[in-house]
Amino acid sequence: MKTKLFTLFLALVASVGTMHASIYNGTCGPNLTWTFNTEDGSLVIEGSGAMNDYYSYQDAPWFEQIHVDDVHWRRMIECIRTITISEGVTSIGFNAFYIGNGLTSVLTSIEIPNSVTSIGYSAFEGHSVLTSIEIPNSVTRIQGGAFSRCSNLTSISVAVGNTVYDSRDNCNAIIESAENDLIVGCKSTIIPDSVKSIGSSAFSGCTGLTSIEIPNSVTSIGDYAFSGCTGLTSIEIPNSVTSIGGYAFKNCSGVKSFKLSANLVIDEYYQFYVCGHLRSSGTISSGDTSCVWMQRLESLEAPAWFFDVSEANWIYCPKQLEKVVVNNGELSDNGFLVIARSYKTLKSLDLSALTNTELADEALKNFYNMTALKLPKHVERIGYMSVAECVKLQLIDIPASVKEIEDRAFENCRSLKSITFGGKRPAAMPGRNNVLAASNSELQRIGNWAFYNCHELQNLEIPEGVTEIGDGAFYGCTYLENLSLPASVQSIGDNTFALCSKMKKIVVNAPVPPAIQSKTFYDVNRQIPVYVPDNCVTAYKNDAQWGEFNIQGISNMPEGLEEIINDQSSIINKVMIDGQILILRGDKTYTLTGQEVK
Repeated sequence: MKTKLFTLFLALVASVGTMHASIYNGTCGPNLTWTFNTEDGSLVIEGSGAMNDYYSYQDAPWFEQIHVDDVHWRRMIECIRTITISEGVTSIGFNAFYIGNGLTSVLTSIEIPNSVTSIGYSAFEGHSVLTSIEIPNSVTRIQGGAFSRCSNLTSISVAVGNTVYDSRDNCNAIIESAENDLIVGCKSTIIPDSVKSIGSSAFSGCTGLTSIEIPNSVTSIGDYAFSGCTGLTSIEIPNSVTSIGGYAFKNCSGVKSFKLSANLVIDEYYQFYVCGHLRSSGTISSGDTSCVWMQRLESLEAPAWFFDVSEANWIYCPKQLEKVVVNNGELSDNGFLVIARSYKTLKSLDLSALTNTELADEALKNFYNMTALKLPKHVERIGYMSVAECVKLQLIDIPASVKEIEDRAFENCRSLKSITFGGKRPAAMPGRNNVLAASNSELQRIGNWAFYNCHELQNLEIPEGVTEIGDGAFYGCTYLENLSLPASVQSIGDNTFALCSKMKKIVVNAPVPPAIQSKTFYDVNRQIPVYVPDNCVTAYKNDAQWGEFNIQGISNMPEGLEEIINDQSSIINKVMIDGQILILRGDKTYTLTGQEVK
C-alpha cells in the first residue's frame, strides 16, 4: 500500500506542481479504515470490529511517510494531533499508536467510544504531550504499558459501572478484576473493590504515583507491580493479600511508611522478596540496590518472618524506624535484632499480635526514645532486662498471660507512669472502692529490681496471684503515692519499696502479714495508714516490721473522694484521679496549676 500511495503522490505532484495531498487513508482491521488529514492533524478510525495488533510499531498503518508541506516528508505518527475512534470499533490493538524513542509526538486528544472493550499493550506509549484521556465504562481490559512514557498525562478517568476513578501521571498497568483486566491508576489512585489481583508490572515506573488505596478484595500482587514508583510515600497492603511477587516494590525510594499484609505466605525468596530476590546463598546480589530504600523507612508493619533477615543482609534493613507493628507470627531472636537496629529512633512498638510466649533477655533493652510498647498477648515470661533502660516509656500493660517478670526487666524506665496487669487500670483514687486487685492475671512473681528507678510511677496495684515481690523491685519509685498488695502475696524483698518517700497509703489484702525486711520500706513514712483486713489488724500490729506502721482495718478507709474531703480527721490534701494529681482544699478540688475542678 505504501507503494501505491507513493505512486499516487508522484502523480499528483506531476499534475499539480507544488500541491501536496492533505488526505491519506488505509485499513487497520478486517472491517476498519483510517483517514488522516495533514492540515489539521486529525485521524479518524471508522467501521466495526477489532483493530489489528502490530507486533512491530513500524507495521502500524500510520507510520506511512507523508508529505506535510512543500519540502518535508515525515512519519505520519509524528503529525497526529487528534484521534477519533468511531462507534463500532471494539478494541484498540497492541502497539496501535506506539511512538518510538527519537520520534516527536504532538497528540493532544483521544476520543474513545463506548463500543471499545479493550486497549492493547503499549497502545498509546510515548505520547508525552497528551495530558488527559477518558476511558468509557465499556472498557474492561487495559493491558500493560498502555500509557507508558506518557509523561505529561495528568488525568486518566476510568469509568467502572457508574463510578469514575481519577488518576494522575503515566501508567503501565494490568489489574485483574473478577472478570477481566482493568487499569485504574496513577498519582492518586482508587482501585474498585471488584479487583482481585494486581498483575505484573501493573504500576511499574509510575514515578508520579504518590498514593494508592488497595481494597480488601485484592488477594495477590504480581512481580514488579510497583517497582520504580519513586513518588510513593506510603504503601499499605490489606490483610486480604496472601502473595506478593518478586521485586514488587523494587526501588520505591520515596516510601517512608510500609504496611504488609499479616497473611502473606512465605515463598522461596521470602527475605525482602518484595523489593528484590536473594541469591540461593541467602545474600543479596552484590551491587543490587533495589532494597536500599528500606533503610529509610520510618514506619513499618509486617509479619514476624519479614524481620527474620540473615545478618549478611542487615545492611538493607531499616535503621531509623519510628513505629513498628509486627502483625503476625513468632518473632525470632534475629528478628528482634533487626528491629533493634532502630533503637535510637523507635518511638512506638506493637508486638501484641505475636505468638511469642517469652520476651527474651535484653530483647528491647535501651530503646531510649520508645514511649509506647505493646507486649505479645500470650507472653508468659518477661526476661532479664528485656525492657530495661527504656527511659521514655510512659506506660506498660502486662498481659494476663504473664507468669513471671524476671530480674531488672524494666529497670530504669524512669518515665513509666502507669503499670496495668491484664488490662486493668490501677486505682485512680485512694478510696476503698478503687483498691480491688485485677483477678485475671496469672502473674506469680516480680523479680529483683524489676522496676528499679521507675520514679514517675504514682499508683501501683499488684494483681491477685502474685506470691513474691523481689528485692528492690520498686526501689526509687519516688513519686509512688498509693500501693495495693494482693491477698496472695507472701514475701516482699529487701529494699523493695525503698525511697518511695511520697507514699501516702498502703493497702494489704493478705490475711497473713507478708514477710518483709527491715529496709523493705526504707524512707517510707511510718505514720501513713496501712489498711489490712479488719480481722487481721492485731496480727499486723504484732508483726515486728508491719507494726511500725499506722495499721487500720480496711473498713476504716474512705470509700471515695467525697468521703475523703469530708473526713475532718484526715489531713490528706492531694489525690490522684485518672493519672492527674489534684489538690483538695476544703470541699473544693484544684489542679496543680490552681484551676478548680468542677
